[in-house]
Amino acid sequence: MRKFGVIIVLLITIKVSYAQKYYLTNQYVYDLFQMNPAAAAFHKNCFTATGIFQKQWFGTDLAPTYQVFSFQIPVLEQMGSGTYVYNDRNGYYKELGIHQAFSYELQLKKTKRRAMTLSFGLAFSLEQSSLQVQDLLDPDYFDPILNGGNESGWGFNASTGVLLKYNDYHLGVGITNLLPQNNRLYAHEDEPPLTTDIHIHAGSSFKIPDRDFYLEPTFLYRRNMYVDSRLDANLKLYMPTPDPDWATWGLVSYRHTAEDKIGKSLGMAVTGGIVYKSFSVGLEYQFGLTKARSAYGNTYQLVVNYRVCRDKSKSAIPCSIERRNKKHNYKFLSY
Repeated sequence: MRKFGVIIVLLITIKVSYAQKYYLTNQYVYDLFQMNPAAAAFHKNCFTATGIFQKQWFGTDLAPTYQVFSFQIPVLEQMGSGTYVYNDRNGYYKELGIHQAFSYELQLKKTKRRAMTLSFGLAFSLEQSSLQVQDLLDPDYFDPILNGGNESGWGFNASTGVLLKYNDYHLGVGITNLLPQNNRLYAHEDEPPLTTDIHIHAGSSFKIPDRDFYLEPTFLYRRNMYVDSRLDANLKLYMPTPDPDWATWGLVSYRHTAEDKIGKSLGMAVTGGIVYKSFSVGLEYQFGLTKARSAYGNTYQLVVNYRVCRDKSKSAIPCSIERRNKKHNYKFLSY
């Protein structure tokens, strides 16, 4: 009976992680197109590549871990491409996948002081999921009805989104999991339907007047068909050093459930890193703020990024700052 309980808990964990794509919805601060395909090639002048490695419970066999590699490429003047591949492992469960997003940008307005664009995006994803049943339990204790008799399966899905940019501000809506569940690993009739997540996000980029701080705040509201909702607030910052080739950067993220009237805190993440010309690296520390989440322990994440820009710029601050007038009204230009 104890073994039966173990497999039930494991499968519930798999369902939750598969439906909400934890490894993606928490990484949008590094690659916005993962959540909204309209943000593919958000920075039109640069090719960017990002690698993420996360691990929980160091020293524990089969501890939760994942790796994500993504890159964005501007295509022509109005199109963009964003791709990521990932490897996610949680105990005896493993998932491999690839996601391809495309965006198309329309110029709505352009003057010396004003610029407005509207982007549309579409993305497709493919994943392969597997459960190592033979290593988890004695076959005599395993009931194949739990996973329909399948130990692996393929699934595919699609997502879409729109993104409005006005000068240094952006507002977007992304919808993921447009298609119903089609992975045979989750084909049993007792499996809940795959959730459709709606992401509403907003952000900006600016420099604090008379201070060497460059800020990028981002806010997110996420809701799905199970009325599971969440609010996120993120603040990314850069600070130059006396050497123009070097800079420091950091990120503070806060996650809050919005299911109740006032909700509750879910967790936070703090990241610190350095930038050398076009290369940056950072170490993120994630910790839960609820009793249930804190019991699982904290998580470390390594983030590496590299960019190549058309103008061959290798400034440690990944942007160019232009003073727009004598009243310290700064314009933050996309890199």
